[in-house]
Amino acid sequence: MSEPAVRLSFARKIALGSGDLASNLYWQSTTLFLLYFYTDVLKLPAAVAGMVYMIALVWDGAIDPVVGWLADRTRSALGRYRPYLIFGAPCLALSYVAMFLPPAVPAAGAVLLVAATHLVFRTCFAVVGIPYSSLFARVTRDSAQRADLAAARIAFAMIAGVAVSSATLPMTAWLGGGDARHGWQILAACYAGAAMLMTWFVAFVARGLDRPEPRATAHQSRGAVVRSVLANRPLLLALGVVLVSSFSATFFSKNVIYYFKYIYGDAAAATPALTLSAAITGLSIPFWIWVIRRRGKQFTWAVGTALVAIGIGGWWFADGHGLPALLSALALIAFGTSAGYICFWAVLPDTVEYGEWRTGVRTEALVFGLVILGQKSALGIAAGVLGQSLQAIGYHADAPMSAATSHGLRLLMLGVPLAGSAISLLLIAFYRLDFATHARLVREIAARDASPPEVGR
Repeated sequence: MSEPAVRLSFARKIALGSGDLASNLYWQSTTLFLLYFYTDVLKLPAAVAGMVYMIALVWDGAIDPVVGWLADRTRSALGRYRPYLIFGAPCLALSYVAMFLPPAVPAAGAVLLVAATHLVFRTCFAVVGIPYSSLFARVTRDSAQRADLAAARIAFAMIAGVAVSSATLPMTAWLGGGDARHGWQILAACYAGAAMLMTWFVAFVARGLDRPEPRATAHQSRGAVVRSVLANRPLLLALGVVLVSSFSATFFSKNVIYYFKYIYGDAAAATPALTLSAAITGLSIPFWIWVIRRRGKQFTWAVGTALVAIGIGGWWFADGHGLPALLSALALIAFGTSAGYICFWAVLPDTVEYGEWRTGVRTEALVFGLVILGQKSALGIAAGVLGQSLQAIGYHADAPMSAATSHGLRLLMLGVPLAGSAISLLLIAFYRLDFATHARLVREIAARDASPPEVGR
C-alpha cells in the first residue's frame, strides 16, 4: 500500500485529534474517579471495588485485539473504521451512564450490577476506541506528521483532563444537591452526550481518509500475523514500556484523591491538584514536540520518564511541607508524563511499518489492539492489586487513617512508580526506530509494492 497522496492540513490534524476529547471524557473520569465512586459513594469494600475494576479493564484489554482483528477486515461504503465510530458512539454513551446507576448498597446483587455495567462499558469503549486509534496509522505514513497528530490527540486529551479534574467533584456536589449518587448520574449523562457528539464529528472529518487500499490485498493467515508481531522488536519494546508504566503509574494517580482526603485532610484540594496536573501535561505539548523534532522520540521518551521519577521522589520529600510543595512535585510529574503520552502515540503507528517491512504483513488495528490490550490489562491488574493493598494497609472509607495506614499509602505512591520508571528507562534505551530509519523503511515498502509480481514459467 502506498502512502496517501493527501497532505494533512493543520485544521484536519486538529479535527482528527479532537476525538481524544471524547474518549478522555470517559477515560479520565473513570481513571481518576471511578474507584473512588465505588468505595466512597457506593460504599463497596476497597478490595471488591478494585477487583471489579480489574476484571472489567482486563476484559476491555482482552477484546481489543479481537476488535482490531475485525476492524482490519471491515470493508464498507462508510470506510474501514468510521462505522465503528458512527454506530458505536451512542452505545458507548448509554453504557457509561449505566455505570453510575447501581444502588449504594454493598450487597451481592449490587456488586453484580456494578460489575455487569462496567463490563458493558468497557466492551463499548473498545469497539469505538480501537478503530479511532487505528485511523492514525492509515491517514499518513510520515513519521513527523504522526508526531503532530499525536500532539493534537494529547492536547485534546488534556483539555478533557482539565475539564474532568476541575469539574467532577464540584459539579457532582452541586448537581446532586446533597445526593451524591444523583449528582454523579447527571454529570455522567452530560459527559456521555458531549463525547457522543464529538465522536460523530470525527467520523465526519475522517471521510476520504478511511479509504481502502489502492489494490486488493489478501487476508493474512493467523500464523503470519503472529509471526509479524513477534518479529516486531520496536513494537515489543513499546509494549513493554506501556505494560510497566501503566501498572506502576496507577499506584500514584489513583491514590492522589485518597491522599488529599485522608492524609492532607482536605478532599477539595484534590481538584486543583488534578487540574494542575492535566493543565501542565497539555501546556507542555509544544515543548515536547520541539524536542521530538530535534532529538527524536527515543530521547524525548527517556527524558520524560526520568522527570516522572524525579517528581515522584519530590512528592515524597514534599509530604508534610504544604500544598505548594506537593503541587510543585505534581507539576514535574505531569511535565514528564506529557512526553510519555506523546511518544507512545507517535511511536505506535511507526511500528506498523516496521512489521510490514520485516514480514510483509500489515496489521494496523491489531497492533493498536495488542498494545492497548497490554495497557488496559496492566491498568486493570494494578487497580485490583491497589484495592487489595488499600485493604491490607487498613483503609476504610470515610474513617480516619491510622499512622500505619498513612505510611502504607505513601509507600504505595513512591515505591511502585519509581521501580516502574527505572524499568521503563531500560526498555526505552533499546528502542532504535528513529525518523531516518522509519523513512527508509517506508521507501523500501513502497518500492517493493510497486514491483510487479514474479511470474513462474
